[in-house]
Amino acid sequence: MITGELKWYTVAATLEAAVYEALTDTPERHGVVPGAIAWDACDCGMLAVSVAQVYPSEDFPAPQSTRLGTCDAPYEVAELVVQVIRCAPNAEGQSLYPTTEALDASARSVARDAYETLRAVSVRLCEMNDARDISDFLVRPQVTQGPQGGCVGSELRALVSLLRN
Repeated sequence: MITGELKWYTVAATLEAAVYEALTDTPERHGVVPGAIAWDACDCGMLAVSVAQVYPSEDFPAPQSTRLGTCDAPYEVAELVVQVIRCAPNAEGQSLYPTTEALDASARSVARDAYETLRAVSVRLCEMNDARDISDFLVRPQVTQGPQGGCVGSELRALVSLLRN
Protein backbone atom coordinates (compact mmCIF):
# COMPACT_ATOMS: atom_id res chain seq x y z
CA MET A 1 0.00 0.00 0.00
CA ILE A 2 1.31 3.44 -0.91
CA THR A 3 1.72 5.49 2.28
CA GLY A 4 3.43 8.57 3.68
CA GLU A 5 3.41 12.27 3.15
CA LEU A 6 4.06 11.98 -0.61
CA LYS A 7 1.52 9.21 -1.27
CA TRP A 8 -0.66 11.32 -3.57
CA TYR A 9 2.36 12.64 -5.45
CA THR A 10 3.47 9.01 -5.90
CA VAL A 11 0.09 8.02 -7.35
CA ALA A 12 0.06 11.09 -9.65
CA ALA A 13 3.63 10.44 -10.85
CA THR A 14 2.78 6.79 -11.54
CA LEU A 15 -0.18 7.82 -13.71
CA GLU A 16 1.87 10.49 -15.49
CA ALA A 17 4.56 7.94 -16.38
CA ALA A 18 1.96 5.44 -17.62
CA VAL A 19 0.26 8.00 -19.88
CA TYR A 20 3.56 9.37 -21.20
CA GLU A 21 4.66 5.87 -22.13
CA ALA A 22 1.32 5.16 -23.85
CA LEU A 23 1.16 8.30 -26.00
CA THR A 24 2.03 7.88 -29.67
CA ASP A 25 3.16 11.52 -29.85
CA THR A 26 4.93 12.32 -26.58
CA PRO A 27 4.98 16.00 -25.57
CA GLU A 28 8.17 17.69 -24.40
CA ARG A 29 6.38 19.29 -21.44
CA HIS A 30 5.11 16.66 -19.03
CA GLY A 31 4.94 16.06 -15.32
CA VAL A 32 3.04 16.35 -12.06
CA VAL A 33 1.94 19.92 -11.34
CA PRO A 34 0.52 21.60 -8.23
CA GLY A 35 -3.09 22.79 -8.18
CA ALA A 36 -5.08 23.67 -11.27
CA ILE A 37 -3.38 22.81 -14.55
CA ALA A 38 -2.34 26.04 -16.31
CA TRP A 39 -2.21 26.27 -20.07
CA ASP A 40 0.40 29.00 -19.91
CA ALA A 41 2.29 27.54 -22.87
CA CYS A 42 1.12 24.27 -24.34
CA ASP A 43 4.01 24.42 -26.84
CA CYS A 44 2.09 22.10 -29.14
CA GLY A 45 1.97 19.47 -26.44
CA MET A 46 1.66 19.08 -22.69
CA LEU A 47 0.83 16.20 -20.35
CA ALA A 48 0.04 17.28 -16.82
CA VAL A 49 -1.26 15.39 -13.79
CA SER A 50 -2.53 17.11 -10.67
CA VAL A 51 -4.24 16.23 -7.40
CA ALA A 52 -7.48 18.27 -7.43
CA GLN A 53 -8.81 17.35 -3.98
CA VAL A 54 -8.31 14.93 -1.09
CA TYR A 55 -10.95 13.93 1.44
CA PRO A 56 -11.68 11.26 4.09
CA SER A 57 -14.15 8.51 3.22
CA GLU A 58 -15.86 5.74 5.11
CA ASP A 59 -17.48 4.29 1.99
CA PHE A 60 -15.51 4.88 -1.25
CA PRO A 61 -16.01 7.07 -3.23
CA ALA A 62 -18.33 9.12 -1.00
CA PRO A 63 -16.81 11.85 1.17
CA GLN A 64 -17.22 11.38 4.91
CA SER A 65 -20.37 13.25 5.94
CA THR A 66 -20.35 12.75 9.70
CA ARG A 67 -17.73 12.26 12.38
CA LEU A 68 -17.14 8.63 13.35
CA GLY A 69 -16.92 8.77 17.13
CA THR A 70 -13.32 9.40 18.16
CA CYS A 71 -11.80 8.02 14.93
CA ASP A 72 -11.57 9.33 11.42
CA ALA A 73 -12.73 7.53 8.30
CA PRO A 74 -10.56 4.55 7.32
CA TYR A 75 -9.87 5.79 3.77
CA GLU A 76 -8.47 8.87 2.11
CA VAL A 77 -9.63 9.60 -1.44
CA ALA A 78 -7.95 11.85 -4.00
CA GLU A 79 -9.31 13.14 -7.26
CA LEU A 80 -6.52 13.10 -9.83
CA VAL A 81 -6.70 15.10 -13.05
CA VAL A 82 -4.85 14.00 -16.19
CA GLN A 83 -4.73 16.42 -19.14
CA VAL A 84 -3.15 15.99 -22.56
CA ILE A 85 -3.17 19.30 -24.42
CA ARG A 86 -2.07 20.14 -27.97
CA CYS A 87 -1.98 23.34 -30.03
CA ALA A 88 -5.35 24.14 -31.57
CA PRO A 89 -5.52 24.96 -35.28
CA ASN A 90 -5.33 28.67 -36.04
CA ALA A 91 -6.01 30.81 -39.06
CA GLU A 92 -3.14 30.89 -41.56
CA GLY A 93 -2.17 33.62 -43.99
CA GLN A 94 -5.10 35.80 -45.08
CA SER A 95 -7.69 33.32 -43.76
CA LEU A 96 -9.90 34.26 -40.79
CA TYR A 97 -10.31 30.66 -39.67
CA PRO A 98 -8.40 27.36 -39.69
CA THR A 99 -8.81 25.02 -42.65
CA THR A 100 -11.09 21.99 -42.37
CA GLU A 101 -8.01 19.83 -42.96
CA ALA A 102 -6.29 21.38 -39.92
CA LEU A 103 -9.43 20.92 -37.80
CA ASP A 104 -9.73 17.29 -38.91
CA ALA A 105 -6.07 16.59 -38.07
CA SER A 106 -6.57 18.19 -34.65
CA ALA A 107 -9.69 16.10 -34.02
CA ARG A 108 -7.75 12.91 -34.86
CA SER A 109 -4.90 13.93 -32.55
CA VAL A 110 -7.22 14.75 -29.64
CA ALA A 111 -9.16 11.47 -30.15
CA ARG A 112 -5.94 9.40 -30.23
CA ASP A 113 -4.56 11.14 -27.12
CA ALA A 114 -7.87 10.65 -25.30
CA TYR A 115 -7.99 6.94 -26.16
CA GLU A 116 -4.37 6.36 -25.13
CA THR A 117 -4.83 8.34 -21.91
CA LEU A 118 -8.02 6.52 -20.86
CA ARG A 119 -6.48 3.14 -21.61
CA ALA A 120 -3.20 3.88 -19.79
CA VAL A 121 -4.89 5.28 -16.68
CA SER A 122 -7.43 2.44 -16.51
CA VAL A 123 -4.82 -0.29 -16.97
CA ARG A 124 -2.33 1.24 -14.51
CA LEU A 125 -4.96 1.81 -11.79
CA CYS A 126 -6.19 -1.76 -12.25
CA GLU A 127 -2.61 -3.03 -11.86
CA MET A 128 -2.10 -0.88 -8.76
CA ASN A 129 -5.37 -2.16 -7.31
CA ASP A 130 -4.46 -5.80 -8.03
CA ALA A 131 -1.04 -5.26 -6.38
CA ARG A 132 -2.80 -3.61 -3.40
CA ASP A 133 -0.83 -0.40 -3.87
CA ILE A 134 -4.20 1.38 -3.69
CA SER A 135 -7.48 0.47 -1.96
CA ASP A 136 -9.84 1.21 -4.86
CA PHE A 137 -10.38 3.49 -7.85
CA LEU A 138 -13.06 4.91 -10.10
CA VAL A 139 -12.34 6.48 -13.49
CA ARG A 140 -14.68 9.40 -14.22
CA PRO A 141 -15.93 10.58 -17.65
CA GLN A 142 -13.30 11.97 -19.99
CA VAL A 143 -14.02 15.50 -21.24
CA THR A 144 -12.66 17.41 -24.23
CA GLN A 145 -11.05 20.70 -23.19
CA GLY A 146 -10.84 23.85 -25.31
CA PRO A 147 -10.05 25.12 -27.74
CA GLN A 148 -8.97 27.98 -25.57
CA GLY A 149 -5.87 30.12 -25.63
CA GLY A 150 -4.57 28.25 -28.66
CA CYS A 151 -4.81 24.83 -26.95
CA VAL A 152 -7.17 21.85 -27.19
CA GLY A 153 -7.13 18.39 -25.64
CA SER A 154 -8.77 16.09 -23.13
CA GLU A 155 -9.10 15.80 -19.38
CA LEU A 156 -9.60 12.59 -17.43
CA ARG A 157 -10.38 12.48 -13.72
CA ALA A 158 -9.99 9.46 -11.46
CA LEU A 159 -10.86 8.91 -7.82
CA VAL A 160 -8.29 6.81 -5.96
CA SER A 161 -8.57 5.48 -2.42
CA LEU A 162 -5.78 4.69 0.05
CA LEU A 163 -5.88 3.57 3.66
CA ARG A 164 -5.42 6.55 5.97
CA ASN A 165 -2.14 6.73 7.82
